[in-house]
Amino acid sequence: MAQEKILSIDFGQENPYAKILPRSPVMSSYKAKWSCIRLDLHRQPGYETPEHTPKQHAISISLTPNPIPVERRLDGRVRTEVIEYGHIAIVPAGSYHKLCWKLEVEFLIVSLEKELFDHINHDFTEQLQRCEIIPHFATPDPLIHSIGMALKSELESHSIGNRLYVDSLATTLCLHLLRHYSQFLKIIPNCKEGLPQTKLRQVIEYINENLDKDLTLVEIANTVGMSMYHFSRLFKQSTGLSPYQYVTNSRIEKAKRLLVQTEEAINQIGQQVGFPNQSHFTNVFRKAMGVTPKAYREKVRI
Repeated sequence: MAQEKILSIDFGQENPYAKILPRSPVMSSYKAKWSCIRLDLHRQPGYETPEHTPKQHAISISLTPNPIPVERRLDGRVRTEVIEYGHIAIVPAGSYHKLCWKLEVEFLIVSLEKELFDHINHDFTEQLQRCEIIPHFATPDPLIHSIGMALKSELESHSIGNRLYVDSLATTLCLHLLRHYSQFLKIIPNCKEGLPQTKLRQVIEYINENLDKDLTLVEIANTVGMSMYHFSRLFKQSTGLSPYQYVTNSRIEKAKRLLVQTEEAINQIGQQVGFPNQSHFTNVFRKAMGVTPKAYREKVRI
């Protein structure tokens, strides 16, 4: 009897799931062009996948309300699981995976490029051994579930201005996997000094000069020649804010000045500070200031 061929799956392609699942994703971030991370929402009937190996690290997050019995083969180990809402499973790049279930299911697949982990490993080469993500059968993990749902909300919002937020979520997810789902990882030392003042000024100038653009964490970190994770960690130690929080605050502060000092339309001001549409600008401004941009302009001019 011929041995079943193990399929190679590349989540960088538009629909890699055609090889292993009966239906295409209901929703996908493929065309959103997120950096190093992809999200796919699935609703699939009962099915048995062929054995496959992903080129990226893959995390499944169950969104099925009721418990679902599943038989999973993961890197040669076989286990019968009862997967509940919020349970996650981790299939590292290069591992072997096969799954069988009999009921309708809904789940997210988050796939992460290996290069993201390589950047983080590079930061710790003097302190850490080379770490490796390990396969993990279904288990609850509230942080991964919340990150998956935040990515889903971003995708559903159809916003084109939140790549920096997605980058931050990807970095947080990556670090969480390295700390809790990897081998040979030691304690990451804290760098109490933060960014050198010259580099901090350089970053802040770059942010302020490019608030109208769809900034990404990679672009900001590159201004000082750092990886995303290393930069994010030192930036937060220096400012008390994540890069995403700092950029959002800077956008709001510039918007406040423009609302007071100019007669420009609110949608034009929103575009100048990096919001793709007036609705998004209004929602973020209201969350930060407690009032809409229009109400703020009227209040301060009284």
